[in-house]
Amino acid sequence: MSQPPFSQQIKRLEEAVGVTLFERTTRSVRLTPAGEVMYQHARRVAGMTSNMLRATKQAARGEGGTLVVGFAPTAAYSPLVAALHRYRGIYPEVELDLREMNSNVMESQLRSHLIDVAVMRPLPTTADIETVEVFREPMVLALRQDHELAGARRLSLDQVAELPIIGYSQTASPYFRNLVNSMFVPLRKRPRIVQDSVIPTVLTLVEIGIGVALVPRTLMQMKSAELSYLPVLDRSNTSSSLVVACLRDRPNAAVDGFIAAMRESDRQRKAPR
Repeated sequence: MSQPPFSQQIKRLEEAVGVTLFERTTRSVRLTPAGEVMYQHARRVAGMTSNMLRATKQAARGEGGTLVVGFAPTAAYSPLVAALHRYRGIYPEVELDLREMNSNVMESQLRSHLIDVAVMRPLPTTADIETVEVFREPMVLALRQDHELAGARRLSLDQVAELPIIGYSQTASPYFRNLVNSMFVPLRKRPRIVQDSVIPTVLTLVEIGIGVALVPRTLMQMKSAELSYLPVLDRSNTSSSLVVACLRDRPNAAVDGFIAAMRESDRQRKAPR
């Protein structure tokens, strides 16, 4: 810009602000005290604008911003926690907001845009929600260490069917309730459910001697001196799953990177060693 237009812009700026910003002599031009204050503020504004544009572009690419994740309580004991750590390493500019909640409320939370993505137990959903399985594991039997069967290497499902079992609440844990019931269908038997509860309270009920419980194998990480866990011979090979769920029309671009990280973790676990 040549000198005359530049001088005119400075004059218009001083008129808009209402103060003199530059002190002019025949030999030099320098900032007035008021001009120095404006200069320092302008530098900060320019820096903030640059950061704003960078963060905006990162969010558009799924590399920044906030990702709100609904997280099923039982997922906290799965290898998906390690996958979350790896995701944070890949996308350090994405702020993860984990919110623990039961799987049966996550669909409504997704549709209301209160969460961006859900790590949940697979439940029936409508067509506008996409789900991807990211983890699968067998069920095991939790029982007290002083139980008469605690020393066995494994138990058949027929043996389990004869035991008092802590079941799952239809309202709070419909997935595990249906899963446990389905395990006994091939036997043409109904499990002896003596009380309904939710994880991890089912383990407390086992510990105080109310009954035994069928739980996901990763819950064995919840160490207790009073409990033992046994494999179950299940002819139907029933297993529990975790899925990642999100709206098909998802506004937050970070969801795609999150799903990719969870799926990659699942592939690494399944890869032959």
